[in-house]
Amino acid sequence: MKNIFAAASIASYKLGLVLCLVHLVISWWVIINLAVSQPDAQWQLVWIAFLPFDFPFSLLVLFAGSIFPDWSFRGFSYPLGDFVSFIVPAFVHGIVGPLWYFILPVYIDGFMSRRNKH
Repeated sequence: MKNIFAAASIASYKLGLVLCLVHLVISWWVIINLAVSQPDAQWQLVWIAFLPFDFPFSLLVLFAGSIFPDWSFRGFSYPLGDFVSFIVPAFVHGIVGPLWYFILPVYIDGFMSRRNKH
């Protein structure tokens, strides 16, 4: 695994960084907008736009209700206290998703570089 990341080019690291930053800005713009505004009745549907982009980690968002059935933080205002509908998607799409977009091009480039050398 270490050799794969060492074999990756500088261009793949730059591409990964750009993709990571774009995903980070868009996802946190949505997260902050949801946190500070009064959401409407169907605010949870905003996460559907992120599901295909953060696959396979977005499966955690789809199945969070069955994994964490009744978790909530009653001390926080709505929607911040809603663990399944806000905290899990914010973690997946706001933290894991940008990291995924950084690691994926680097890993693919490193893997292909090592494969072509052998």
